[in-house]
Amino acid sequence: MYLFFVAVLFMHCSSNKLTREKAAEIIKNNYPELVDWDIFCGDPEFAKKVLDTDLEKDGYVTIKRTHTFNELSEPWINFAEKAKPYFLTTPPGDKEHQIQKVKVADIQFGEITGMKMLANDKKAIVEYKIEYKNLTPFAILAKIDDKKPVTRTAYFSLYDDGWRQEKKPDIDFLVP
Repeated sequence: MYLFFVAVLFMHCSSNKLTREKAAEIIKNNYPELVDWDIFCGDPEFAKKVLDTDLEKDGYVTIKRTHTFNELSEPWINFAEKAKPYFLTTPPGDKEHQIQKVKVADIQFGEITGMKMLANDKKAIVEYKIEYKNLTPFAILAKIDDKKPVTRTAYFSLYDDGWRQEKKPDIDFLVP
């Protein structure tokens, strides 16, 4: 009987330990994450940057090279029908300023690469990799490299009901 209570006590204490699997499960709740980008259609400098890509050649946009005085309020960048599947909801204020929000990619959770337990195992710093997936033609503007691994950091605290990911780490995470 004594052995049974020791086993139950051990299982209860070990259930409060943050494992890689538990950290991954919690972090995955934040993904997939959408990456968007603002296209400044009325900005000639931004139009020049778009001109340096293949977006026009590939038929997603047309870019005006010059404007007459009467055309000053017209956009430098116009979208082709081919670009519309990548449009995202753009706030009315942005639309008034000739800004269009487009989808660039999705971010997905990759894997946990390291964990550091702190504060008597009641806090943890977890490093993990993310992956860019479903890149759109507009990803060239964000200079996303889907071949290069990206590492992010998550901060965890143990509460009475289990582990939670912190949005903003407190001072305990800075003290070794």
